[in-house]
Amino acid sequence: MSGNAKEVTLYDPTAEPRILAAGLARRLETLRGKKVAILDNSKANAGTLMLAVVERLKERYGVRDVIKREKGIAGPPSPSIMADLTKCDFVLVGSAD
Repeated sequence: MSGNAKEVTLYDPTAEPRILAAGLARRLETLRGKKVAILDNSKANAGTLMLAVVERLKERYGVRDVIKREKGIAGPPSPSIMADLTKCDFVLVGSAD
């Protein structure tokens, strides 16, 4: 290179697509007596919205217990949160603003 020209390095952030072999969870036959988890992503009103949904599920369908865990907005939940979620029959995950 000559003069004032500067060398620039470009990085390509793309990766090859990954195909994960994961099936769908089996549908619950009933919600009566089931334990639900809420994964709150810390967005405004997300936890409030999901708690309201759980209250309706308790009243109408007999959902028994609820646990609520919070994670940061970006990124996956921690391993300890994931462990708590797996102890439940189903998980509500959503977002709100």
